[in-house]
Amino acid sequence: MFNRKKPLVNLRGVHLDLKGLPPTEKRLHEMLEIMALARINCVLVEWEDTYPWSKYPELKNETAYSQAAVTKFLDRAEKLSIEVIPLVQCFGHLETVLSKKRFAGLRENPANMSELCPSKEESRQLIKDLIKDILKTHQGRIRYLHLGGDEAFIMGSCPECKKIVEKEGRAALYLKQVSPLLEYVGEKGIQPILWFDMMCKWSAGETKKLQGKTDLMAWAYGPVLSSRAINTIPRFCEAGISVWGASAFKGADGNMAELPDMGQRADNILAWLEVFRESELKGIVATGWSRYNSFMSPCESLEASLDSLVVSGCAMWDGSLPAGYIEEARKFLNAGKMKKLAGQSFKRCLEACTAVDMWKRSMINILCQIGPRPAFLSGEKERKNPHENDAICRLIEKTLEEGLKVLETWVKVHKGLIPYMWLEYYKESRYRHLESYAKTLMKKLR
Repeated sequence: MFNRKKPLVNLRGVHLDLKGLPPTEKRLHEMLEIMALARINCVLVEWEDTYPWSKYPELKNETAYSQAAVTKFLDRAEKLSIEVIPLVQCFGHLETVLSKKRFAGLRENPANMSELCPSKEESRQLIKDLIKDILKTHQGRIRYLHLGGDEAFIMGSCPECKKIVEKEGRAALYLKQVSPLLEYVGEKGIQPILWFDMMCKWSAGETKKLQGKTDLMAWAYGPVLSSRAINTIPRFCEAGISVWGASAFKGADGNMAELPDMGQRADNILAWLEVFRESELKGIVATGWSRYNSFMSPCESLEASLDSLVVSGCAMWDGSLPAGYIEEARKFLNAGKMKKLAGQSFKRCLEACTAVDMWKRSMINILCQIGPRPAFLSGEKERKNPHENDAICRLIEKTLEEGLKVLETWVKVHKGLIPYMWLEYYKESRYRHLESYAKTLMKKLR
């Protein structure tokens, strides 16, 4: 692995999504060492509720980092020549903010906590306040600031916004929210970045309005890149807008996945390298989503996905992957300086996550097979065999007991790497929904 003298991709990024299973402070700093050894030189940090927000302290979670911890993170990144790009959502995916009563009046839809209403000036002021807070630690240390801006699905649904859409179009409404923010960031000598998806259907004239104001980051996480990404990147480049690519090393294989699908992750990053060769991409970032949104349970842990991170780093450096890349990545994690940082820790986390995955599949298989089988559940009340139903219930109970043991092992191997509170939440997220369904079924059987 890492055979070229010079990398194919100059800006090789990894995304740290900290809103699910955030590392302890010590582990957060160690992650930079792991990235550097994997030849990563850029980290996109989605601080979310782990940041030490000062103006709106209610946005912090119970284990949020201190300002000193963030400063130490930035210091270490600088020493390792890793460029930090903070991410502050500016439109959609604002569940953490809009779920607070203080900001409820800024929702596009009162019942939906995901999106800001662009018709309200206070919406832009709120984001400026968040940016200002981020810059307390990052100012003078960053060239780029990612403003999110993706998946504003219900934009234009409030009465005032609807009028703007009907009169001027959806692009105009989107620009009403983001343009002042792009200018605000640009005036500070920092280049903004936005996700690309909201602009994919814009006309050439509408797209031109972003020229010189922002970079765009195109994302596609499948083994074959979406036509949306393939077809729009050249159009953005022609409009004079710099484009980044976004692959995924984790968090793209199911919202309750225990492990990344290594084959799909490898195919995805290799597909992005083909785009890189054909287009003038500024860089590639391998995203690592920890939740599909702030209201969903976490997906696979970062600790069990380090092999996928190494694969992404190798692909961006070499422009290809060796035969047996999975084993090669795992060997790499257990050699040299990486051995102390990952080594046995990664191996234990990988084994624990694999065990959870196998238990979940077994439990779901049992429940799915049993669910429709007994005839009395379908209305034939006399066709009930208590002996057989008791055996089914005992099997379910035994499998639930096995699950608790497997999940307790998962917690044990991740302890010290992730705050204990989040480990317990993860265990509950895996166990309770299956337990609830199983108990409902057992109640019917008995």
